[in-house]
Amino acid sequence: MKKSTIWSIVVVAVLALGGAGAYFYSSQQKQSQEQTASSSYSSHMQAGKEAVKAKKYSQAADEFDQAYQAKATAQAKNYQAQAENLADSVKLAKTTVKYASALNLAQKAQEQNGGYSVMTSQAKKLVKQLKAVKDNYDSEIKPLLNKAAKAMEDGDYDSAVSTYSSILDLPYINGAYYAKVRSNVKDLLKEAKSKQEDSSSSSESSSSSSSDSSSKSSSKESSSSSSSAASSSASSSSNQAEGSGTSNNDKVGGSTVTSRDVQQIRTQLDNLGESTAGWSPQDLINLFNYAYQQGHTTIDSITKDDVEGYLKSGK
Repeated sequence: MKKSTIWSIVVVAVLALGGAGAYFYSSQQKQSQEQTASSSYSSHMQAGKEAVKAKKYSQAADEFDQAYQAKATAQAKNYQAQAENLADSVKLAKTTVKYASALNLAQKAQEQNGGYSVMTSQAKKLVKQLKAVKDNYDSEIKPLLNKAAKAMEDGDYDSAVSTYSSILDLPYINGAYYAKVRSNVKDLLKEAKSKQEDSSSSSESSSSSSSDSSSKSSSKESSSSSSSAASSSASSSSNQAEGSGTSNNDKVGGSTVTSRDVQQIRTQLDNLGESTAGWSPQDLINLFNYAYQQGHTTIDSITKDDVEGYLKSGK
């Protein structure tokens, strides 16, 4: 056999052995990678399930996603979608009042094809809870909020404060899914109380101002009355000093002369042709008293002589 032929055979054999070795190495490496991926997949899937038990749905969704990256299975993908819907549902219910949207997401999680049985059971309970929360909000809380808002618009702050307080007194209001409602109502109640205090202060100020005004008016009236009384007293004293026939007395013959009597005296003087322009009520009473002393005991019996005699006596 030729030397060249032998070397050719050797080369072919070496190449064959090398190829076989490379194939074996590649196969071993692939198997190792698959084992690593499988191990990582199982680890993340288990971690996701543990997170689900603790109701940490965002963490669970992340674990299921990593499991899918390690090994793309429909199960990992379904679990991830189910966990994400639950996470979004709970977040909406706890941080907003979008209960309809939260309920819709919980129902999707409950109906997830190929979902994790534990999550499906939890989703079913969540759906029931959110239906009750939504019903309470729509039928009781929202009407009370509208009532309080109307009271605020009308300036009836007492009613608004009372209504907001009644919401915070509801037996279920401290539940986890009413957190946003509580926060909103507390802010609204604070605003209503502030308006209530401002309104009360304004009313007190107005009342005080009115009282001061009334007091000043009363003081002026009292002062005016005092001045009038003083003037009347001075006038009376002056009249008494001017003539013995005059006096500041509203009685004639023991009977009180009324304002109606005074008017009748004035009318009698007019009938006698006497001008009464300068006669005060007291002058007329004094005239009647003078006439009475002359024997004319009734108003219609007063004569011109009585008038002249009274005037001469010192009116």
